[in-house]
Amino acid sequence: MANIYDAMVAALRDHWKAHQNAYPQCFELSWDAFSTLNETRKTVISSMNFGFRPGWEHDFLGVRVTVVDAGNCLVDKDGNRVPLAL
Repeated sequence: MANIYDAMVAALRDHWKAHQNAYPQCFELSWDAFSTLNETRKTVISSMNFGFRPGWEHDFLGVRVTVVDAGNCLVDKDGNRVPLAL
């Protein structure tokens, strides 16, 4: 089972491959997945002594991240929801 970070990277790579490098509309994550993702990212950013950009929590490799009630999917460039493989 992949963690949320790895699942998001894999989904983004698959989207790029399928859509000639076009970016998806966004990722939709549950509150738990969003919190887990950002706690991990915060630890890495802090330990590497990098700065935090404004709004970093809602951006993942250039793709907007939103919190929804039922989520954990990538919304592709056409608006289709593709579940993340967790």
